[in-house]
Amino acid sequence: MKWLTTIFISLISLNIYSQEANDINHIIGIVQDANTHMPLQFVTITLQDINNQEVIGDVTNKNGTFELNVPKGKYYCIIGSLSFKPFKINTLDINQDIDLGTVELNQKVEKLDEIEIIAKTKLLDYKFGKKIYNASKDIANVGGNAITVLENTPTVRVDGQGNIYIKGNQVQVLVNGKPYGGLKSNSDILSLIPSSSISKVEVGNQSAKYDAQGGGGIINIILKKRIKEGYNGTIEAHAGKPDNDGISAFLNYKTDKINIFSTASLNHNVVNKNTVIKQTFLDDNQNPTGNFEENREDYRQRNSVLFNIGSDFYIDDKNTITTSILYSSTNKNYDSRLFLNDFQPVDNLIKSSFRDVDDNSDESFLEAFINYTIKFNDDGHQLSANIDYDKNSSKNNTLIFNHETYPDVELYKQQYTKDEYADNYFFQLDYTLPFKNNAKFEAGMKSNFRNYKNDFVTSSINGSTQLHEVIPEFTNIINYDENVYGYYATYSKEHKKINYSLALRTEITLTKIFDDKVQEEFTNQYTDFFPTVEIGYSFENKSSLLAFYNRSINRPTISQLNPFDSFTDERFIMIGNPFLNASYTNFFLLEYYIEFEKITLIPSLYHTNTTDNITNVLEKTNNQTHDGFDIYRRLPINNGTLNQTGAELILTYFPINKLRLNASITPFFASLSNTRENQYDYDDFRWYTQFSANYRFNNTLRLKIDYVYQSPIKTAITGFDTYQYTNITASKDLFNNKATLTFKVQDVFDTRKGIYDSLEANTISKRTTSFERRYLLSFSYRFNKASKRNAHNRAKEVDKNIFEINDKLK
Repeated sequence: MKWLTTIFISLISLNIYSQEANDINHIIGIVQDANTHMPLQFVTITLQDINNQEVIGDVTNKNGTFELNVPKGKYYCIIGSLSFKPFKINTLDINQDIDLGTVELNQKVEKLDEIEIIAKTKLLDYKFGKKIYNASKDIANVGGNAITVLENTPTVRVDGQGNIYIKGNQVQVLVNGKPYGGLKSNSDILSLIPSSSISKVEVGNQSAKYDAQGGGGIINIILKKRIKEGYNGTIEAHAGKPDNDGISAFLNYKTDKINIFSTASLNHNVVNKNTVIKQTFLDDNQNPTGNFEENREDYRQRNSVLFNIGSDFYIDDKNTITTSILYSSTNKNYDSRLFLNDFQPVDNLIKSSFRDVDDNSDESFLEAFINYTIKFNDDGHQLSANIDYDKNSSKNNTLIFNHETYPDVELYKQQYTKDEYADNYFFQLDYTLPFKNNAKFEAGMKSNFRNYKNDFVTSSINGSTQLHEVIPEFTNIINYDENVYGYYATYSKEHKKINYSLALRTEITLTKIFDDKVQEEFTNQYTDFFPTVEIGYSFENKSSLLAFYNRSINRPTISQLNPFDSFTDERFIMIGNPFLNASYTNFFLLEYYIEFEKITLIPSLYHTNTTDNITNVLEKTNNQTHDGFDIYRRLPINNGTLNQTGAELILTYFPINKLRLNASITPFFASLSNTRENQYDYDDFRWYTQFSANYRFNNTLRLKIDYVYQSPIKTAITGFDTYQYTNITASKDLFNNKATLTFKVQDVFDTRKGIYDSLEANTISKRTTSFERRYLLSFSYRFNKASKRNAHNRAKEVDKNIFEINDKLK
């Protein structure tokens, strides 16, 4: 149908070009979707001469633009397509060249033909080196948060610890192009952002413009912001089992001088999980010396509130100031009960006990951001400056009650307190200078200052005196300062079917650690260079080929540096390593994109090489528990070189108009070598896949099925079993598409279990963790009101004497 429309319009256009040149006027404009603000292709623009009824027309291209050569005269104008309400102008008096500006069309909902078109809306768009996941269009995200969105993003994997991966490598996560948070993990901070405030997620290759952190690429979460004038918003409430209750609101108001946007959310969440650990202890001759079994029940409750407000202030057409302030507060109450059974065959002795852990934290996060952008012209010549400050604080208090129940009854208590603080300051300057012939030069700098303090005290409570007796080996104050100065330059050019980009980023890093216990300061300074090369080629058949190379750095996270992290298990203590060094990754990618009528394919090949790879190891502490068992510590160290070679295939398929299938599969080979005494070396083949099926029964009822599979993972000393789960989401639009009711079931078949086994430090361990199936019911309501200064009036300002326009759209 599209090609018939194109041929028809082209034949009509031939008649127009036969008229005399001096009577011709040039008409241009852009057409966008009023809801998504994305450009619309194949929209028909028709002008009918009021006097002789002759018709002139055009269709928009992939960028949503159109242009017509029209003789002088008065015309009836209509812009529309089958799935959108038409934009109409009763009388358009053309006597000069006219730029109609941006025309936004609203979708229809009443016609059957529209079902077939809307069903083909893509969740994933592609540009050179960048995949764009349209998160706001995916019903599986309703009632969730930013982590939910990332779990549903094709090719992105989020593990049980909140680490985020692409192609087997951890990535840098940005929000609106800037780092987000500095004390806690990505999952802690991102889980506070409601999904209703997220527009899309950009998954791209590393760019010299941003920090060199992260070997797998960059994920940029784009929050919603209104483009056209007026106000709009979304209010969403949800309730779940186990407890997952909350309410959030996104509001936006825009005029020709200012754009104000705000997000607020309040959430209560509970996660229940059960973990079973079975261990066998060996002597140096690998003979069993005892068995240990732990059954752990975890109840994790989290209450959080978030508020964000920002604005774009348009000083004039060339100068804009953007500001935002975000505050979040979280209270965590993590209760655990551990049932412990020890068997020592030498003494034929069994000891039974249980441990209660009451872990409470109060955390807060504050961010203030300001940006100033000046556009020197309309060709992209601009200068942008950012200043960002964020402050994190966390106060933790944990009580541990140990109850020995057999053979003797004994009770002892432990307590640890941990106060953490982090301050981050960012200053960034970006300059863009376009040249003729589709060339562009970019340069900039960024200064990042981070200060982290960890004050922790561990004590035992004397049963007789009830006084706290400090445990010196687990008590200290650590201060960590990190300053990073980054500079970059990029040159890019498009020449016919070829485009390329050459970039270099330099980062100067200074770190300082002060250990209060030993009263010693350790400093480090190093300078690194990070080149990036990207070459692309566009073919005639809507396909393209991309080759990419980049070098990046993986600096340790706060949790990896923190000398003391968890004391909930007195035998196996999780600690960080404040003297951990950064690792470096070389990333090579070859990617192809091709689009057919019903199928879109994005296959790629990649290879990563990481030196000074960060690996967790288990070591004896040479200490024992009160009942005579060895105490181990698990900590990260720089250990070996990791090579990963693999492929990735992303597929979108429309077998019928109502059904959309999406799939991604990433098989790869991982090899770790040159580790400490070679005891951690391994070779392993792995693969990860995501699949989703979206079915639209009619204009208001939709169903989505998501399936995630992670193959077994084997290292030299550890193994993870298959990890998989299935989610089902149903969605019903109400009140003329102003509201949506959504019901979601997570882990439908109860397969989301983590099974882990290891052989290290003369201990055979097997750990099995299971989660409850989760149910979520969500209701969202959308409101939208355009300013009176709408698309008609904007076009009218081109020449007040040109248009006579209807007061409203039909």
